[in-house]
Amino acid sequence: MPNTVQLATIAIASALYACGAVGVLHFLIRDYEPISQPLSYYAVSAYGWLMKTVLFAFAASVIALALALGRGAARLSRVGIAFLFGAGTCLVLAGIFPTDVTAGNLPVTLSGALHVAASYLASPCLVAAALLLSRRFDDARRRHAALFSLALVSWALLAVLVIVNHLNLQVGGIGQRVFLALVWAWTMLTALRLRRSS
Repeated sequence: MPNTVQLATIAIASALYACGAVGVLHFLIRDYEPISQPLSYYAVSAYGWLMKTVLFAFAASVIALALALGRGAARLSRVGIAFLFGAGTCLVLAGIFPTDVTAGNLPVTLSGALHVAASYLASPCLVAAALLLSRRFDDARRRHAALFSLALVSWALLAVLVIVNHLNLQVGGIGQRVFLALVWAWTMLTALRLRRSS
């Protein structure tokens, strides 16, 4: 079994890969509208295989972080770790089942419905985990405050995304990208903190 430093390194490397691959997808596929269309639409493009690797890398990052944090975790941390494992499982499912590209982003196939359900479950799991696990680092109040603030902003952005989606405003794509950037930042900062403290 890998040690905490190795798991934290896997979490960082996987998150960096996911961020980089998403950036590459934006340059490879020019006919998608990132302001209004979700990242999942890339999975049904000619570069769908690359988007699947993004989802699997993101899942690997989250699961590796959960395993690293799980060593000697307190009760509240265990709940956060369970949320991380839940998010990782949802991300794997989102990678296995591609979305449907429809006018209102509504699924029309079983695969699309499973993708949407997994994606919608992963987001609150990630934010809940961030809020619960950011409190783990009590020894460094500034870092704790920064991680907790990042988690709180992610929660607020998730709420805005739900409202935007419900009102059918055409800005959900950019909101999703900002949300994921915040979650990836939290994942990498938490994994870096683990590496330094181990």
